[in-house]
Amino acid sequence: MNKITSLRGKAAIVSGTVLLAGLGLGATGGAAAAAPQGDTGVQVSCYGQAKSYTKAAGRHTTSVFRTTSNCNDINIKTNTSRYVKVCFKLSNGDFDCQSSYKLASAGSWKVIATNVRNSQQFVFYFQSTSRSTGSYAA
Repeated sequence: MNKITSLRGKAAIVSGTVLLAGLGLGATGGAAAAAPQGDTGVQVSCYGQAKSYTKAAGRHTTSVFRTTSNCNDINIKTNTSRYVKVCFKLSNGDFDCQSSYKLASAGSWKVIATNVRNSQQFVFYFQSTSRSTGSYAA
């Protein structure tokens, strides 16, 4: 799969560092424990702009979605546990899919693709053809 990259991830790290510095918290401050989980301000902004999706029965894919500047990653929260991956729409109209599925557990956010560029078109590709509903943030 061709790797789709972005500078937004680096910008988020820089803005998180500036935020910590502005709050007087260094790398050894109270916020350091949260660093592996990501910048919570970014998470709130990203998940706060989540949209719903419905995948019809008999299909593997959702309709085409587009990433935004709200999120650096593509995230999904399914209403039932599902194996899912992302397929990126290429300029020629074809799709380039991730090689493996990730388990999205019901009711929990799952990162499916990281460091995705802004305005990238994509679909969720489910292992099952059963109907699926939930939310996504990208």
